[in-house]
Amino acid sequence: MDQTASEMHQRITVITNKAANRGRAAARGTKVTDLLRSYGCEVEHHQPTSVDETKQVARDAIGEERHLVAVGGDGLLHHLTQICAETRATLGIVAAGTGNDFAFGLDLPVGVRDSTRAALAPTQGIDLLKFEDSDGSACYGATIATAGFSAVVNVRAERMSWPRGSIRYTVATLRELANLKRYDFELSVDGVETEGRCLMIAIANTRAFGGGMQIAPGANPCDGIAEIVLIRDTAAFNLLRMLPKTFSGAHTEHPAVEISRGAKISVALKQADSRENCRLRSDGEDVGSLPQTVTVVSGGLRVAGLAPLAPNAD
Repeated sequence: MDQTASEMHQRITVITNKAANRGRAAARGTKVTDLLRSYGCEVEHHQPTSVDETKQVARDAIGEERHLVAVGGDGLLHHLTQICAETRATLGIVAAGTGNDFAFGLDLPVGVRDSTRAALAPTQGIDLLKFEDSDGSACYGATIATAGFSAVVNVRAERMSWPRGSIRYTVATLRELANLKRYDFELSVDGVETEGRCLMIAIANTRAFGGGMQIAPGANPCDGIAEIVLIRDTAAFNLLRMLPKTFSGAHTEHPAVEISRGAKISVALKQADSRENCRLRSDGEDVGSLPQTVTVVSGGLRVAGLAPLAPNAD
C-alpha cells in the first residue's frame, strides 16, 4: 500500500466529463471540487470538451505529479486509462456516468461525499486488459472486452436518447433480440483453443457491463487473470430468459454459457463476411476489429480507495 492520502494527494487535478449522464456529471464535478478544497487540497478542475483535450490534461497532471480524480462514467475512465496505464500515475474515481460498471466492479462508494473521500484514499494496483491487433497497435481496457451480441447492444444503447440511466442497456438488449446474429469465433485461452458458433464473447477484468449485468460474476481485477464468458448459439427466447439472471450472475448455470480463465487470450472470426460487422468493445468504447490478442497486465493501473485485502497491493 502507498503512503497515506495526506502525504500523497494534496495536489489534485479533477477531470469531469460534463456531458456524462446527460449533463448531470457537471454539477457533481463542482461538488467534488468544493469538497476537496474544504479538505485542504489544492485543486485544478478541468471539464475538457474532447478526448484529445482530456488526455492532454491527464498528461500534464501526471507530469506535475498531481493526483487525478475522474468524475464521469466508464468512457472517461477508458480514455484516462490509456494515459495512466503502466505508469506511476494515481487515479481516484467518482462515478457520474450512466452505467458506472468500473466503479461497481471495484466496489467503490457511489455517494458524492463517500466517493470523494475514497478518491483520496491510498492507492493500489489493479489489472488491465491490453489489446493488440494484427497491425501491432495497442490500447487498454479496464472492465470487460466484448464482441458479438453484447457489443451490438452497447452501440444501440449509446444511440438511444430514451430511457435514461442503466435501463437503456436492457431496452437495447430487447430490441436487438429481434435481429439476433450468430458469429463463428476462434478462441485461444493460454494456448487452449476452442471454436464454434456463438452469440457473444466477454473477456472480463471486472464482473459487470451494461449497467450492472454481472456477465462474469467471478472476475477479480486484482488476481492477474481474466474471466472469459462464451455464450454459445441458442434461441433468442433462451437469451431473453437468461437476461434477468445476468444481474445476479445466475445465468452461468445455463448450458449455453461456457466460462474459462486465463491471462492471454486470442480471439478471431472465421467468417470473412462477419468481420466488418463484429468489433471488440471495452468500457463501452471501440477498441478495434478482430483478430485481437488480449493480455492481462497485472497491477497495470493504480486506483484509490479499494478494499485493503485485494491482491496486487503496492
